[in-house]
Amino acid sequence: MKLKFCGFRTLQDVKLAENLNCDALGFIHYAESKRFVTVEEIRHLTESIPNDKEIVVIVVNPTIEQINDLVAETALTAIQLHGMESLDLIKEIRTLHPQLKIIKALPAQDENILLEQLALYNDDIDLFIIDTPSKNYGGTGKHFNWEKLSNIKGYNFLIAGGINYDNINKINELALNHSGYDIASGIESNGRKDITKMQDIIELVKEGDNNE
Repeated sequence: MKLKFCGFRTLQDVKLAENLNCDALGFIHYAESKRFVTVEEIRHLTESIPNDKEIVVIVVNPTIEQINDLVAETALTAIQLHGMESLDLIKEIRTLHPQLKIIKALPAQDENILLEQLALYNDDIDLFIIDTPSKNYGGTGKHFNWEKLSNIKGYNFLIAGGINYDNINKINELALNHSGYDIASGIESNGRKDITKMQDIIELVKEGDNNE
């Protein structure tokens, strides 16, 4: 199972997580988010992250110029598209920046619509994130009905939205076909990253992999 820890804003929080057994650290470059960080801040925060971690920058409905700027100015290794991005934009990103992993976030809406969206984007992206629907494109800290995912097979996706230790245990009971979790509020206390919560989730998810 993959673990993406998201919403880092301070170097102190990055230092807590950069050597843990997680797969990716996420930085939100969307001004409407309470976890927004600037391009300059992303560059500063990602300077010391080891090569075994994906550095993911989350954007919402970006222009190709914004993508180009992030690639030129930061150490990102993956771009997460969390809005209503077109296939044309995704194909342009792939052409201009073939080294970049492309992640597409989708809202967990009607099951049929979700399946249509997965099929539409699948050939052009590397990973999906299925998140709680929100007019602000995620960041709700609330979960959705995970049973909506029960018929999704053959797609590489992480579950997001209100994910924490207890909810991971509940999801484990459903035998879904997900690839892991994308977590922000579930690894925080009072708005800061919590080393104990991160370590507990890593033990639950990664030790579970070892026991399978």
